[in-house]
Amino acid sequence: MIYTKTEKKELDKVRGVFAEHLRQCPDFELLWSDKVGYVWLAIGLEPLYVDTGRRIESAEDLCRECLESIGMDVLYITDNDHGLENADPLERAEIRRRWKPFMDQLPQFSYLCGEILPQKD
Repeated sequence: MIYTKTEKKELDKVRGVFAEHLRQCPDFELLWSDKVGYVWLAIGLEPLYVDTGRRIESAEDLCRECLESIGMDVLYITDNDHGLENADPLERAEIRRRWKPFMDQLPQFSYLCGEILPQKD
């Protein structure tokens, strides 16, 4: 068995909470493999390409990937060429605003927000 029943249930819950984001994002695809479980596949649509894939180990892992993706969407929209660790105060506020509906449904993973986007002094 790839995941225990509990792990699969937790993964499916996270997948469900982020379902619309997962469906709309042009940068990746979340796929199911009977051999290895969930696979996070980096893709491109213009030009069309498949880049790298990695196995999703846990619900926490999937949640982190989705939160990082949402954060990077904000940076893309603001046209800033830097990582999440260098987000300015307005970007950080917008990222947190976009995360809130997901974290309201997945409060057990709210600590990930602080790990991905630590408070700055």
